[in-house]
Amino acid sequence: MLRTLVYVLLAANALYFSWSMGLLAGLGLAPTSGSEPQRIAEQLQPHALQILSLREVAELERPPAPECLRSGPWDKEQLSRLRPALENALPPDTWRIETLPAQARWILYMGKYPNQETLKRKLGELANIAGVKTQTPRDPALQPGISLGSFDSESAAQAELGRLNRRGVRTARVVQESEPPSKSRLVLPEATTDTRKRLQPLQSELQAHPLEPC
Repeated sequence: MLRTLVYVLLAANALYFSWSMGLLAGLGLAPTSGSEPQRIAEQLQPHALQILSLREVAELERPPAPECLRSGPWDKEQLSRLRPALENALPPDTWRIETLPAQARWILYMGKYPNQETLKRKLGELANIAGVKTQTPRDPALQPGISLGSFDSESAAQAELGRLNRRGVRTARVVQESEPPSKSRLVLPEATTDTRKRLQPLQSELQAHPLEPC
């Protein structure tokens, strides 16, 4: 019995010696290394520490200053969905809706024709001219008629008219379409951190026109 105990103690000592010397590392049995470079990787880097004054600490703890944010342009249908969501999420004095001035549009126009038969005949003639694209004017007052393009400025429309004249289009002229439906812009003049938190549930509504600095 005593001899067996001695053998067990010798085996335990041998196993401990092998473990402490890292001889069993291949089996995943090894003590935590206290040598370099492990200790260097674990230690703090004193050169990266910075001592701040009370004033600097107060500046870091101060909430960000309010920021003016805006979003748009929103059309009437979009605004009808956005407005109720804003009314539920934000106090009324933290946001406003501004109406944007309508932008003028000029088109190359042919018409107004007396009937649909005349319109179809003109469309057939234009289909044989390369580089000419036709569409229906958006303004009901210009229908039945043909639009050969829409432009942001009258000068751009005149330049395109000259190109089409050289291709054989003779009766087109530059006209201004009636102003499109007015659009709006959302403005948050002093958006705070709390304002942004309140807007989080509205991200799907604001996805069409994300907020940006004023």
